[in-house]
Amino acid sequence: MKLKLLPIFLFLLIILNGVLIFMLVKKPHENLRNNPSNNFLTEQLQFSEDQKEAFQVLDEEHRNLMIHFEETIKDQKDILFSSFNNEDFNIDSLTVKIGLLEAKKDAQVFSFFKKVRRLCTVEQAKKFDKIIKQAIRGGERRPPNDGRMPPPRNEGMPPPPR
Repeated sequence: MKLKLLPIFLFLLIILNGVLIFMLVKKPHENLRNNPSNNFLTEQLQFSEDQKEAFQVLDEEHRNLMIHFEETIKDQKDILFSSFNNEDFNIDSLTVKIGLLEAKKDAQVFSFFKKVRRLCTVEQAKKFDKIIKQAIRGGERRPPNDGRMPPPRNEGMPPPPR
């Protein structure tokens, strides 16, 4: 019985190795996310080729800064959450530092969008403002029933009064 399953397991391992090698070489999951030429803003604003090139430079710089901020914040949070056993640990100074890093990160995001807006023509800038306003508001998603609780299910509940 065991000898009959051996070729099947060997075949499955070869197939899985092939898939893993493909994913390591091609990296299809990264190509979709990190391709600035297929950026949502450049498509929505219909940037010219010159605008796209300038945007790609800004985007690359912005991404590198965001990665740096994220890594620094993560390091500070690792220090914070690994200090449970340390009685004389000053949590206030570390949380203030994390807050300042988050504020700098937000300021960088604002600066990036301000630079992108400068690339726009007058018409593109109007459309850019609308896109950013929608993004800030979460795409105008509102809770159902104007923020009220949803109605209860009819299971075991009396009918509503009329």
